[in-house]
Amino acid sequence: MTEEFKKIGPLFLMPNVGRMNALSFFPVAMLNTSVFAFMNFMQPYILSEHLGVARGIQGTVVGSISTMQELIILSLTALMGALADKLGRQPIFFLGLLIVSVAYFCFPLATELYHLYLIRALFAIGVSAASTVLIIYTGDYPQEQSRAKWNGFMGLFQGLGITITSLFLAKMPAVFQEKGFDAIQSGTYTLWIGTAICLTAAILVVTMLKPGSRQNKPSRASLKDLFRDGLSAAKSDSRIRLAFLASAAARGDIFVVGIFTFLWMSNFAMDNGLSINQGYARGAFVIPIIAGTVLITAPIFGFIMDRIDRIYGVMIAFSLSTIGYTMMGLVDDPMSNTIIPVAMILGAGEGACIIASTTLIGKTAPIAIRGTVFGAFAMCGAIGQIIAGGVGGILFDYIYTGPFLLMGVMNFLVLLMAIYTWLSRKKSE
Repeated sequence: MTEEFKKIGPLFLMPNVGRMNALSFFPVAMLNTSVFAFMNFMQPYILSEHLGVARGIQGTVVGSISTMQELIILSLTALMGALADKLGRQPIFFLGLLIVSVAYFCFPLATELYHLYLIRALFAIGVSAASTVLIIYTGDYPQEQSRAKWNGFMGLFQGLGITITSLFLAKMPAVFQEKGFDAIQSGTYTLWIGTAICLTAAILVVTMLKPGSRQNKPSRASLKDLFRDGLSAAKSDSRIRLAFLASAAARGDIFVVGIFTFLWMSNFAMDNGLSINQGYARGAFVIPIIAGTVLITAPIFGFIMDRIDRIYGVMIAFSLSTIGYTMMGLVDDPMSNTIIPVAMILGAGEGACIIASTTLIGKTAPIAIRGTVFGAFAMCGAIGQIIAGGVGGILFDYIYTGPFLLMGVMNFLVLLMAIYTWLSRKKSE
């Protein structure tokens, strides 16, 4: 079999992408997602146990921190995409993970609230690099006929990473406390595990990954030219515009689950006479249901979306996500088992939205400026996370499920945009 048709199972690879390169991508995606989620999972613990921030303002604090973080990511993702075109994928990815590891090491050492802002700013710089390049690789490695399946398997590994993080790592403070460490020591040692995970992912990036076949020679175009070309691509193709909007909602979906689920559970527990560890235990029950559903359904959606029009895939995904987030926003008691089927619907929608949006941009992004277009795609995701964190944080202090209701509305708007795009393209044919 020639290199051009090299494959792993049902996944056809781009020329000169080796099987080990491709296989290594998935554990890197798993670890990458784990460390991004873990920081958000641990933030309520740091606020309550390390800094003693009052519960009544935690939603606003979390929202302001996340808004600041996402503004930084917003300002850097297009640049990181252009740099990935100009300098290559690996150095940007590696540097991003190193910066994230430093942020993890410093996070539990914060003694004042402003320290969190500084640390999360550093974290944002690393995330803007690592997350942007991770998305670019989904364009570099698979051939178009396998792109949705590739993203489906990526979703499976990302779901696995979040499941492991919530089932085990989020419970580590309680484990350390049972062994005699105090609350601050327990939080510190838990977050330093995150440092080790970041460094492990960084080692995999520099030893196992490489650019796709069409990107072996980094672009010599200027950053100004790359930015201009990326903007022109969005103006000329309605599918790229739809993908950008879908990215905003899909990344906002993930952000709300990561930021507000543990905060909701821990605050609800303490409001009802339970401990923060009991709230974390409930969050560590709900999050794996969501992530486990992503893990199971993502490959299925991948196979389905490789057989239908990409815009149809967006319609299906955001219909499901609209239902899931709206239903979660209507949950009164997260300690009740009625949350289980809701979490499953939400998880299926969340995974489908990531696959649909990433697959659409992978199909439509011009090869010569793929990194730049994917950087803009990630930048739109940051905008969605700003809305989810800023507006969601304010809503949280009024109603704990407010952020989920917000995402129900955002997903519905993307659904309407997808219908409009499909109708307008059909009319122009």
